[in-house]
Amino acid sequence: MKWSQRKKRLEASFADSVAGRVEVWSTRYRKPSDELGEAWITIDKERVWSMGTCTYYAEAHRAAQQFSGESFISSDRAQREVYWQARKQAEKSFANQGVCSLEDVDKALFGFLNLSINDPVTSDNPIIRAFAIIDGRFGRRRLLQFNDSDEHPLVRTLYRFRCRAEGIKLNSEPLNPADRP
Repeated sequence: MKWSQRKKRLEASFADSVAGRVEVWSTRYRKPSDELGEAWITIDKERVWSMGTCTYYAEAHRAAQQFSGESFISSDRAQREVYWQARKQAEKSFANQGVCSLEDVDKALFGFLNLSINDPVTSDNPIIRAFAIIDGRFGRRRLLQFNDSDEHPLVRTLYRFRCRAEGIKLNSEPLNPADRP
């Protein structure tokens, strides 16, 4: 499915209170041989979250060097193997942190579009959970029962935005600036 079709289907599934205010974007840089890219989410035209292949590779390299103490550039085969094992270990932890490549974003969004509303809410993938929060099938009653205290920052951002858009006052956050002490 082309990105434009996926974007239309995804944004059409948003709750009425956030429709038109939350947008999902994606781009690919065609000059590099591996077509690196980036995806981002905007709320009221302001970028609130970015995910992309360049960021993913940079974080994977940094984490692998931190875990292994080795550089990929090393001429010693054993040291390079330690580096790659550390990189695989780092990449496994990325899903919970929301660090992902454009390919991961594409897979998550395509998967989200093919799930019932109960499955995305319990998904291990924070991207899928975040889009479940702003889905029209995720009703007001579920919003009131949802606890975002242990959630990924993207999930928490979209949850709090949706609650404000629905007029639900959160205990931890005033509904508008006039409500602040």
